[in-house]
Amino acid sequence: MIGLMATLVGCETSDPGKRPLPTISVDAVGTSDLPDPIPTEPEQPLDYAAIEAVRDRIFAEGVVAGRILRNALLITGLDSVSAGIIDADLAWYEGQQVLADTLLTNVKPAEWEGELFVLATRQQRFQLQRRWLDAARLAHRRLIIAHTKMLGPSSSDSAAAGAGDDIWRLLMRLDDTQLARAIAIAEEPDWRGWLTLLQAYRSGREDMISWLSRHPDHSATRPLPAGLNAWLAARPPANIAVLLPLSGRLAPAGSAVLEGVMEGAYRRFRDPETRPKIFTVDTEAWPSSVAAYRTALSEGADLVLGPLVKGDAQALGSLVQRPAPVIALNRPETLPDAAIDHWTAMSLAPEDEARQIARLAFGEGQRRALVIRPDSEWGRRMEVSLNQEWRSLGGRITTSIALTPEPSASEQIGAGAGASESERRIQALERAFEAPIEARARRRQDFDAVFLLVRDPGEARRLRPLLIYHYSGDVPVYSTSAAYSGDNQGQNQDLNNLILVETPAVLDAMEVTRFTRLNALGFDAIRMIDHWQQGELTESPLFRGRTGILNRSRNGDVERELNSVFFDGGKLEALALP
Repeated sequence: MIGLMATLVGCETSDPGKRPLPTISVDAVGTSDLPDPIPTEPEQPLDYAAIEAVRDRIFAEGVVAGRILRNALLITGLDSVSAGIIDADLAWYEGQQVLADTLLTNVKPAEWEGELFVLATRQQRFQLQRRWLDAARLAHRRLIIAHTKMLGPSSSDSAAAGAGDDIWRLLMRLDDTQLARAIAIAEEPDWRGWLTLLQAYRSGREDMISWLSRHPDHSATRPLPAGLNAWLAARPPANIAVLLPLSGRLAPAGSAVLEGVMEGAYRRFRDPETRPKIFTVDTEAWPSSVAAYRTALSEGADLVLGPLVKGDAQALGSLVQRPAPVIALNRPETLPDAAIDHWTAMSLAPEDEARQIARLAFGEGQRRALVIRPDSEWGRRMEVSLNQEWRSLGGRITTSIALTPEPSASEQIGAGAGASESERRIQALERAFEAPIEARARRRQDFDAVFLLVRDPGEARRLRPLLIYHYSGDVPVYSTSAAYSGDNQGQNQDLNNLILVETPAVLDAMEVTRFTRLNALGFDAIRMIDHWQQGELTESPLFRGRTGILNRSRNGDVERELNSVFFDGGKLEALALP
């Protein structure tokens, strides 16, 4: 993972060398009689090998094992700055976030590569805590160092591009109100320029070109981040084909998407003279999505939106050649690397939400989790997505409950949360002493978060109270948008304090229906036609849409970042930023 560190810093770090790291048992190293760290010499590089070894040990075996290795490193000799970073890491992976950042803030590396490393580490952690503006300021400091201290144009350009993309990616999380507030208080000219650049981008190409003419030497132009040059050069297609199921059992879903597409088109292209021609192809009328696509080509399509059905998206995505670019409205399982040119796949995939709630919980300081999910293929997929993200951050799943029809959900949750065992011990004591025992059953203490993966709001309302009943009411519970179907305050009282992620479209809707999210998908698809070329060059967010903040990953999938909310008095409220 040393290479990952170098990438995060945005420059080449000092070669960590082949330093042999100690292998030592738990009993061999205690916490007493440990030597102090070695004072750091001027310009001494960080001990990247030691730092990475402790991180690897934490991920593989846990914080206790990481602390044992840290103590062994002190015995064999470890400089004070590297030791400070390792101590900050241990605090972070224990969930002590304030202490971790205090320790990192007090670390003063002797060389600028080490300073970049510390800045990048703090930036990454601020991002997980949703401290977007603070994280962007750290990325900006990295950028300034890249422009002023690094030797050699190639390394400087690489570091500047990486830091610039980070600034952009983080600032894109700010809404317009937050952005305007940040501009109002910005004093440093270069930093203020980054903020006004984003404001110009959101206003449109003319404002962006005007900004560039006023800031020809700004750090954001060396180079422009996030594929902005491609966005500036892009022009809308003349003819857009929309491939949707407009007959048969999926016609209501297709119609909901189409309504969003048409609303987006009339809002995006207000001038009828410049508005692309939009025509539909009913995928139900053709033997395959490939046949429907070829029909769209024969009718002059310059770009295709759709198809909506997953299997149809898989078939169309597997085409070797696509003369017209495709923005699919569902996500294929897998595509060969060669098949992602001119291919973008939007979706409402719940797996994105599972990954986001993992990041959300970790950023809130939780590290050990209980997972509750249905015993189904959907539940398995959701847990796999969540667990992959959770473990990549350093979290651990201590228990997973796949709910089956029998025994009751209450019994299964009680057994998994540990309250049933506690109750049995109390009952055994009462029988032994033939008298009531003044004791309260306790849940297991090896989890500090619950991931409640449900298919619908009714299931969430049924299961959430059971956690309180089984003495886990003090543990934060995280779920996806499936737990919410609209503002039904009376029924949602049972969901109080449940934390979840939800699409902006649902949060802004006067009335939520089962088609609200599909309508938002169609609306955002029209916006994506303005960004698909840009998306092929960057994984940074492209725009804030009705389905979330959208970015295109390297495999062509568009990932969504939803709003973080919680139930309060039966209603959804925004989860406060740190």
